[in-house]
Amino acid sequence: MSGRFLSVALLSFAAGVAGAADISKSFDVTPGGTLDIDSDVGSIEVVPGAADKVTIEVDVSGRDADRLVVDFDQKADGIQVKARLEDRGRKNRNYSLRAKFRATVPQQYDVVLDTSGGDIEVGDLDGKVRADTAGGSILVGEVTGPVKADTAGGGIEIEASRKEVDADTAGGSIRLGEMGDRVRADTAGGSIRIETAAGPVRASTAGGGITVRAASAAVDASTSGGSVDVTFVGQPDDDSDLETSGGSVTATLADDLKFDIQARSGSRVKCDFTLDEARKDEGRLDGRLNGGGPRLRLSSSGPVRIERR
Repeated sequence: MSGRFLSVALLSFAAGVAGAADISKSFDVTPGGTLDIDSDVGSIEVVPGAADKVTIEVDVSGRDADRLVVDFDQKADGIQVKARLEDRGRKNRNYSLRAKFRATVPQQYDVVLDTSGGDIEVGDLDGKVRADTAGGSILVGEVTGPVKADTAGGGIEIEASRKEVDADTAGGSIRLGEMGDRVRADTAGGSIRIETAAGPVRASTAGGGITVRAASAAVDASTSGGSVDVTFVGQPDDDSDLETSGGSVTATLADDLKFDIQARSGSRVKCDFTLDEARKDEGRLDGRLNGGGPRLRLSSSGPVRIERR
């Protein structure tokens, strides 16, 4: 069906009557569309495949497998999948079933994935990724588009993105690889680690450390329960703030970078550089590095270190 679309193509499947079911559907598509999966239960995996097809397999098992109804709908802009648990007149029931969605899409494709209970995994795609789960981890490979990942109960890992990344979890760590644009990373219960950040970073956690290994733009990093360690390899245009209430703060700087430094510590401040107009005592250091530039503010109840890269 290349080059055409089905204006009404809604197909429904009840997921078995014998405690298990395998559902499989394949659609002819063109690159640049969107796969939208919205499920009440189960894990989701999406990987690149043929350039002109979207294939979806759903494996369901368990005593209540027949309660899951899966609808497939092909539209002009892509494929929509909805999976709903039928209560059949009995409210507040605990269902006993497991579900896994596996999909292959063209390399150039967007995905919108939402599940109320399961992990989400996305392979390398030339497109946008929106992943939302209420009870699982999120793993995204190398993608060219923006990524928005949100989970209430698991970790988030994104290998690479050329566009904006927004990662939010209420109960897990965040690991980000090569980030080509703005990053926001927020967790209430885990550490944050970013390998490369070409754009500005805002990172916040209430229960873990924050590490940015190679930053080329401004970094705003704060934690209540861990250390902050940021290495600046490029010159930021805007101010940076590194702060913790329960650990050390370390800023590692390339020799040629320019900052107005404001460091505050509950114990001591150590600096490998000679600053212009320096004002220093045991727990405080103010001064200009290489003539000054955007503000670099460092604050900790523990040690603060400014190190040479």
